Formats: sequence, structure tokens, C-alpha cells
Amino acid sequence: MLLSSYTKFLRRYDKDLFCDHNRNGILCVFRKWKRFEPVCVDDNFKILNLITDKQFVCALTENWTLSTKPRQWGIDHVLTKIRQMDLQANERLFEEMDQQNEKVDESEKRSFRNEAEAFWSDNRRAFAKATDGILTHSLSKDEPRKRLRDRRNKKWEL
Repeated sequence: MLLSSYTKFLRRYDKDLFCDHNRNGILCVFRKWKRFEPVCVDDNFKILNLITDKQFVCALTENWTLSTKPRQWGIDHVLTKIRQMDLQANERLFEEMDQQNEKVDESEKRSFRNEAEAFWSDNRRAFAKATDGILTHSLSKDEPRKRLRDRRNKKWEL
């Protein structure tokens, strides 16, 4: 009864997971695992056989290993442990997180660009009125040089 109920809930999470007893009679969680085993290997030719085997995931014991006493865990604890192990085993986890962060950054940049463009287009008339009286053609182009010369002269005067 216990074995079938564990298997039922494990299969809802992942269709390859199931619960079974190991050789020592300890209740364990296994995963169906497909692998290719070489049958005939030659220099130019290989024959491989597809084998469906079971891969050990964890034991239903006090510390989830085979070295301690068996314990009956609730299905919620077992599923939490399996999810935790799957997250740790996910090699692409950080790549996926980076991709999601890049998408968020691009969205924020696009949003900022759109808001800035909307702001400038809304305030264009006010900006034009504020800068209407400035005559840029009469401004001196060598003003920074004059300021630098004045500063140098002031240093010598002190």
C-alpha cells in the first residue's frame, strides 16, 4: 500500500520516478534511466543497445541515504526533497536565470527610452520657449580658453 501510494504521487511530479525496495529491503526512490550500452565495438562500426534501467535517487531513511534507519516520510517531504535535488542537478539553472535577467533588463531599457521620448515630446514646446532668447551664434567659441588663462593669472597673483 505504501509503495503504490508513493509511486502514484511521484509519477504526478515526474513520470519517470517510482518507488521500490532495494536489495536490502529499504524503500527507495528510483528514476527510469535510458542509456546506450555498447554491444559490438569496432574501429569504424559500433552497435549500441538501448537499456532501460533504474537510477537511484534517494532512500526513504532518516538522512535520505542508505546508511541510516528506514523511516516513513510523508509524500510532501519526499516531493520537496526530490524538487530540491532536481534544482541542484539542473545544469542550465544559472543560464536560464541569466536569460530571464537579460530579458528584464532589456524591458527596463525599452521602458526608460519610451518614457524619456514621451517626456521630451510632451515638453518640447516649453523647452523651445525657455531657450528662445538664447543666441548661440554670438557666443564666443574660445570661452573655456579664456577662463583657463584667467585662472593661471590668478594663481600667479596670489
